[in-house]
Amino acid sequence: MASTGQEPDSVAVESEPYIPASQTLPEITAKAVVLGIVLSAVLAGANAYLGLKVGLTVSASIPAAVISMALLRFFRESNILENNAVQTAASAGESLAAGVIFTLPALIMLNYWQGFEFLPTMAIALCGGILGVLFTIPLRRALIIEAKLQFPEGVATAEVLKAGEEGGEGAKLIAIAGVAAALLKLCQTGFKFASGSISGAFSAGRSLFGYGSDLGVALLAVGYIVGLNIATLVFAGGLISWLFGIPIYSALLSPSDATALFGDAHGYELAEEIWSKRIRYMGVGAMATGGLWALVSLVKPIRDGVQSSFEAVRAAREGRGEDVLRTENDMPITWVLRGTVA
Repeated sequence: MASTGQEPDSVAVESEPYIPASQTLPEITAKAVVLGIVLSAVLAGANAYLGLKVGLTVSASIPAAVISMALLRFFRESNILENNAVQTAASAGESLAAGVIFTLPALIMLNYWQGFEFLPTMAIALCGGILGVLFTIPLRRALIIEAKLQFPEGVATAEVLKAGEEGGEGAKLIAIAGVAAALLKLCQTGFKFASGSISGAFSAGRSLFGYGSDLGVALLAVGYIVGLNIATLVFAGGLISWLFGIPIYSALLSPSDATALFGDAHGYELAEEIWSKRIRYMGVGAMATGGLWALVSLVKPIRDGVQSSFEAVRAAREGRGEDVLRTENDMPITWVLRGTVA
């Protein structure tokens, strides 16, 4: 399990794999496969229900990692690579369920389907899942090793797995932090003892200024993982919207236009309406531009990753496959191409 991404101040440090690449441990074992299938089915079903019920799904990686560590401890021999395989399988099931529930209902909304048939739904999910797995083979090197993209959830899951493997203070700290975060969230959203956010607004002339912040500790953890650079960019986007975009727009807005567009909203409610219906499209444009730029910047890493995959195939044919490190031993690219075409 190698480190992912550039160093975001203190967490995602580029380093050697936790298990040395030269060391080989049992990974795709019978117990890991069975547990991965069970957790994948359970978490996929739970996320499908939750997504259809409230329109949101929850990540399965960290819960699956914790459950896997707890269950595999009952076996005499288990290791972190087996835990990683289990959480990967469970995460794939959850992601596949999310893909199904957020896309296939569109066929009913368009009157193309009259209901959900089991076999067509299963076939679509199966094809999508297989293609997703096949596409990750060349993209792993391109996105993680070459481009060094930061994956906050992946980093967090890796830290949980390492803490569980080492035990001691690390595992205890994660448990305490999890309980504390859960209690705080319960007080905020369950018992309403504490507020989950702060917000307000004030006027200066005809300009309306709004401010607000979420008080969830999950965002603190994400900010710590992604690092100062990305966190600063996100914060700067909020400042541009709320300290410049909304005040300028509200200053140019006449009272009659404000009533026609936003009804009787005033104060922070008006600021939020302006942000929701006008200003946030600035952020959408920035995200689209950033996405296009990311695609352009990933052309070289993707090309290098595909070339490396073909080089690995040639090395295997020439009898040099034994020199390939465990962490570089991918599925042959020829299998990927055949599976994609099929």
